[in-house]
Formats: sequence, C-alpha cells, structure tokens
Amino acid sequence: MSKRNNLIIFGVSGVAFILFVIFVYLPYAKKQDNLNKVKESYQHSSYLKDPVGQLPVFSCIDQNGKVFTNDSLKGDVVVANFFYTTCEGYCPTTTKHLATVQSSLNKNIPFHIISFSLNPANDTVAALRKYADMYKADDNVWRFLHGDQEEIYQLGEQGLMTIVKDTAGNFESHSDRFVLMDKMGKIRGFYRGTDSLELQALIQDINYLVFKGETNE
Repeated sequence: MSKRNNLIIFGVSGVAFILFVIFVYLPYAKKQDNLNKVKESYQHSSYLKDPVGQLPVFSCIDQNGKVFTNDSLKGDVVVANFFYTTCEGYCPTTTKHLATVQSSLNKNIPFHIISFSLNPANDTVAALRKYADMYKADDNVWRFLHGDQEEIYQLGEQGLMTIVKDTAGNFESHSDRFVLMDKMGKIRGFYRGTDSLELQALIQDINYLVFKGETNE
C-alpha cells in the first residue's frame, strides 16, 4: 500500500473520529451529566422515614380481570390505598389526588399505584374498569384490585398499618392515608390523601426513591 493511500486512510479515520466525538460522544456525555445533575437534585420530604414494615403477600384481580400479586411489584416504588367505588367520603378526593400523582410522574419510571377495594362484592371487574376509566388510570401504572374482603382488611390493618374498618367491622370508616413503599417493598411513609401539601411531599418522595433510593436505603 502506497504512502498516499496510508495518508488517505489516516485522514478519513481522523475525520470519522472527530465526527464521532462531536455528534455521538459529546451529546451522550452531556445527556449523562444532565441526568446525574437531575438525580442529585432530588431530596426527600420530612414524611419519608426509615422502613417500618414490609408489603405483605397478596393476590387480587385487577380492573382488567387479571391476577395481580405482590410479585408484580418487585423493583417498583409503590403507593397503596384503600377505597370502594360507591364511597362518598374520602374516596373521590383521594382518587382524584392519585390521578394527580400519576400525571405528575414520568410514565416510564418503575412505579405503581395499587388501590384495594373494601367492597369486592360490589366492586366487580366491570365496576373497577368503569372507575379506572373515570379517573383516566393508566393500566400500566395504576391497578384497582379486589379480592377476599377479610384478606383485604387484614392486608390494610396488619400489613399496611392503615385503618380499613371500625370496631363493628364497617369499612365505611377507612383511613384516607396513602402508604409509600420503596423498591424493596419496605414501608417508608404515610401521607394524608386528602391533604394537597402532603400530596406534593408524596410526589417528591416517590421521585427520591426512584432516582436515589437504591443508594440511600
């Protein structure tokens, strides 16, 4: 191969390398640097605590008639609450606020909302589907669940530490609290679902656990 050809090859390679640096490496490096800055900017609120419990084992049916279990949530940050579709107390406000949580977050992050019905006899798959559509729930993010009523009561009171019935066994007295869990299924905080300020703290803490939680558990 002649000296001239070697120079041509060397020149072409050099130009290709420069173009790679300008159009590929530098934009990628800038994107990663911006992403790291965004991650570093996340701080948690005073509502986020050290782990106080663990998401219990459960198996329910969602608004699409599909089985949904605790195993479906592995690696996700999770917000749980309790409701029923005919509720005229807390539920309209708390469900509306959960819709705000859903719309405030990037839909591609590892995150789920799980809403357990306290009246599964009435809240059939069709009823849950209608309710989910009413609040524009994204099926990939937000699951409305029904199962055995006593198991749901036990899940709420003993597992997720939130009141779902009174001493007479009435579900009408359920709490308005949202329960936040990290990617390991550990319970990390409680937020009043009817309080707009606590709602903003919840959104803040979800982002913190998604982007920084794995290095701060």
